[in-house]
Amino acid sequence: MSANSCPEALRIIGSDLEFRGLKTFSIRCNADLFVVESGYQSPPAVTPVTLHYASGDIEQLERKVPERNDHLSTTRDFSSLSQILWAIGTYVTVKGSSLLTVSNTFSTETMPVIKIEYETVQGDRIVEDLTGCAIYELCVSAYKMRGTSDTKNIRYTRFSHLQESS
Repeated sequence: MSANSCPEALRIIGSDLEFRGLKTFSIRCNADLFVVESGYQSPPAVTPVTLHYASGDIEQLERKVPERNDHLSTTRDFSSLSQILWAIGTYVTVKGSSLLTVSNTFSTETMPVIKIEYETVQGDRIVEDLTGCAIYELCVSAYKMRGTSDTKNIRYTRFSHLQESS
């Protein structure tokens, strides 16, 4: 899977996980394969379901996603798994890095935690924990940079470099 398609692949996988009712997830990203260990209970929970998404699976799901979402409004829900995973994919791609894993298994009932691990072009492995507000801020920052190249109105936040690179 190319780096440019990682955010869209993650969005589609997130949409499929939402459709299936899966709440706990740990996603490993390989070249052309995403392996998802998932569960139906909220994190922290065991993850008894394993799903594999190859490029062909993602393309097939991409055709089905509009059918599933016809009833939804165009308002962005930054708490939806598909939007969160899309923003994480965008964040890592803009950094010029490759996503290795993304997981919410460290979340609690009161605090959502998403752990991401990615590899930089220099070969360094970086692990980041995103919690509550940081997850929402990442989604908003990634959404604002979508389709724009104007960097004059950059709001300096933890994720403001997303806007600087567009």
